Amino acid sequence: MEPTSVLVVGAGGAIGTALVDRLVPDHQAGRIRLVATARRPESARRLRERGIEVRHLDLDEAETGGLGAVLPVFDGAERVFLLTGYDVRMLAQSKAAVDAARAAGAAHVVHVGVNAAPDTTIVHFAWHQLVEAYLERSGLGHTHLRPSAFMQTLGLGVAEPGVLRHWVGDGRPSWVDVADIAAVAAAVLRDPAAHAGQAYELAAESASLHEVAALLGEVTGRPWRYEPAEPEEFYRRMTAAGGDPVYLACVRNVFERTRNGTLTDPPVTGHIEQVTGRPATTLRAFVQRHRELFDTGEALSRAR
Repeated sequence: MEPTSVLVVGAGGAIGTALVDRLVPDHQAGRIRLVATARRPESARRLRERGIEVRHLDLDEAETGGLGAVLPVFDGAERVFLLTGYDVRMLAQSKAAVDAARAAGAAHVVHVGVNAAPDTTIVHFAWHQLVEAYLERSGLGHTHLRPSAFMQTLGLGVAEPGVLRHWVGDGRPSWVDVADIAAVAAAVLRDPAAHAGQAYELAAESASLHEVAALLGEVTGRPWRYEPAEPEEFYRRMTAAGGDPVYLACVRNVFERTRNGTLTDPPVTGHIEQVTGRPATTLRAFVQRHRELFDTGEALSRAR
């Protein structure tokens, strides 16, 4: 009997890479047949070096070439992990991926969205919710993953040794380790029937940046302080680096509204532990595990 085919769309990103790490042992043991998509040659090369079948996928090609331009990538896939780019194109890209998965005979799609209130007015949060709604009406089995702010982004706020900068003022965002998102996704992909129709809000804890800076001081043994920064600074910096202005304006709005108190994250749930069977990664555990992000110049180079 052939193992179940699992297609990972977005395998070159942070979540996709962590998910591949989780699923490679299942692939090597013959429990699943792992297939990854990649758009860039360097991503494809790294995946092939791990003994994984790699298929080139650029979902934008569906716009100019029709669904047939991307459909072969989904051939034989029974379960699909779907994570698209962070700009408005995610709407068309995700629709094309869902349509291709359905046309190829897939049974289940695990989609990564965002942790937001059902009646959110944040534009890019609404994009994710529209994708979820389309997936739900597709007739495919589905599971929604809704992560909060990634702990990994804290390293980008290291302006100088001992100084943590961020753009949410005194707000208290909810945080999740990317590795926990991948662990939940892997568990669902291994047994989708147990998670069909579910939506999992993925957050380990809420904490202000003042609290994070204090935690950094405790773990690293040297003083840290938090310096609030203007959301407009973030927008200028990221658009100058080539980021999509429409998407980044949405992120700027999230920072501004978190700072002024008109936007708060949904309550932290126990979904990570519920699905994986082990506790979610706390901020303390994350900092202890990734001290290099805060102890060395690596964080400074990433921030620039």
